[in-house]
Amino acid sequence: MKVMARLCRNVLTVKCLKYMVMTLTVWTTMLIGFYAKSWGITMMSLFEWEQIESQSALPNTKQKCIHPQLLINDSTMTRHLRTLSPEKCPDELEWVYVENGTIRFTKLAVSRFKGMSCSFVPLYRDGDYNVKWGRPILNIQNGFRIPTDFFRVYCSSVSRTFNGLFAGVAHTEERAERKDLPMDKGFGGLGIAILGFDSMSRMSWLRRLKKTREYFLGELGAIELEEHNVLGDGTTAVMFPMLTGKFEWELPDARRFFPNATTLDDFPFIWNDLKKFGYLTSWCNAENITAPFNWRMLGFKNQPTDFYSRPFFMVAKPYQVYVGRSRKLKMKKYCIGSRTYSLVWLNYFKDIFVSYPNKRKFLLHFLVDMSHDDNNLITMMDLDIRDVVKFLYDNNYLNNTLLILMGDHGARYDKARHTWAGKMEERIPYFSLLFPKWFQKKYPEAMANVRKNSKRLTTPFDLYETFRDFIHFTGTGNGDVSRRGISLFKEIPLERSCEQADIAAHWCACLASKKVNLKEDIYASTALSVAMDTINNLTSQYRDICENLSVFQVKDAIKMETRKDVLQFSNTDSVGGIYNITFKAKNQNLMSLYQLTFSTVPGMALYEVTVVHDILRNHFFLSEKEISRINKYGDTSSCILNKNRQLRQYCYCSKQTSSWGINLF
Repeated sequence: MKVMARLCRNVLTVKCLKYMVMTLTVWTTMLIGFYAKSWGITMMSLFEWEQIESQSALPNTKQKCIHPQLLINDSTMTRHLRTLSPEKCPDELEWVYVENGTIRFTKLAVSRFKGMSCSFVPLYRDGDYNVKWGRPILNIQNGFRIPTDFFRVYCSSVSRTFNGLFAGVAHTEERAERKDLPMDKGFGGLGIAILGFDSMSRMSWLRRLKKTREYFLGELGAIELEEHNVLGDGTTAVMFPMLTGKFEWELPDARRFFPNATTLDDFPFIWNDLKKFGYLTSWCNAENITAPFNWRMLGFKNQPTDFYSRPFFMVAKPYQVYVGRSRKLKMKKYCIGSRTYSLVWLNYFKDIFVSYPNKRKFLLHFLVDMSHDDNNLITMMDLDIRDVVKFLYDNNYLNNTLLILMGDHGARYDKARHTWAGKMEERIPYFSLLFPKWFQKKYPEAMANVRKNSKRLTTPFDLYETFRDFIHFTGTGNGDVSRRGISLFKEIPLERSCEQADIAAHWCACLASKKVNLKEDIYASTALSVAMDTINNLTSQYRDICENLSVFQVKDAIKMETRKDVLQFSNTDSVGGIYNITFKAKNQNLMSLYQLTFSTVPGMALYEVTVVHDILRNHFFLSEKEISRINKYGDTSSCILNKNRQLRQYCYCSKQTSSWGINLF
């Protein structure tokens, strides 16, 4: 009996210990999950790993690069989906409006306000960071032709006053008299018009801009690039390759606070080449502070294009300021008076066509606010985008123009980005093209290639080469995979790889992957140490203001697999202490890739990195270009902004303040 009692006690003790261990594990997991969630970090679920292993397996096909089959109804993404009603701006009576380059008085204002008198005050650019107001033109009449695109109108009556900020398209002599020159070596003679939206992946567009897409593809027959891949982090990693055919580091240094940095005036933008043939050009970004060419860079000394909206939005867009997590705005966020920012931006695009219908154009209009921080905001614009495209099409303004709707990349900072699907979506932006029907009939071989290429690996470099074909056509044969950019009018070969397209491994969406355990894979553990050392080395010269970071938690670790000749390690060189890694496709040193996602303290930054392991030499390499910060840093890096803005995603300031500041990234 004593033996039996002792045995029972032992069994109960073991069960009790097991229960205690299980309870402790559950509570620990819950606590980590709670704090991780509060810091914007999510754990990858078993379901997501099943997705990775099933969807990222390399298919048995001749096509080397095939993106994973992402799902429009993926629950890890749709749980964040909301459809919002259009923004309602203050119901203020506008006394005037702009129509085809003229100011019109509203009938209601004329009838209601006796003795109505209005003045026009032009707005001028004064460099890229200042504006100046011109001399007022008094007592303007109904039908007054505007001399500048941006202006204020002041009106008064016996009892009331009105003050409005407006954008329109002025009929200027320089614009009107520019002649379209023959493009004997060019192709098609089309204009190019682009509407771009920040942080819009292909899948997010399908979920949130259904009416626009249904009209653009279903009714008009536009073509989507289904295998379009980013080339790097952020908007400039898209803009420079698409507009110049070069990476940022292949161009003159234009970064703020760097010695010998220059403005972007002499950059080889495609709009400069097209302007020589008579094209009217535009770069219209509805952002003042974080504009792609102004936030990290020095901007332009001279106005770069014929239409340039920066002065308007510097005045129109209120600063978005924060106290802790509370946003304090000086006016309703998305409104200019009774009009939404987005509609003012869209109408300016539309008005260029209306004012100059027969001129060839290169128009690039880019919107940040309605999708950068929260993709759901763009659902408020769905009908507006569709209606502007419909207006242009129905009135034959697109008869001589290639219209492009695009995103620059997928969401980079929201909660969905912390999932596997979110990681893939960041790398696969939306891109679609609409060619005039006469062009499609006249050039069937070129259009057949565009349709084939819609299902093959493409990048912004290919768009640059396509734009170049309008100036100097290079034929419709097979594309040369030894060139990183291939015109869409040529057939892109099936065997094209990320390496051949000059896509770094970190950004290549074609690579299969499998989960690894850092305790079991010593190379993965070493890769994590290399990543942490690299990040800290970036801020080492600013250690007096930036904290030394350490790993808090590894969210996930994967080993990326490639086809035998998709990516193989070739060489590295160091620029400014950062490795630039290059690859070859044939018989070079074998390498493996580790992609790690981890949080750091202090500050709870969340990073995603791709570390290269040269197996034969047992060397590890990490380029700064293959480090992604995937949660917001807000004001935590404010101390570095006026010293080296390039390091804002790596610096956690030693002295944290609650001062007001911009919190867009």
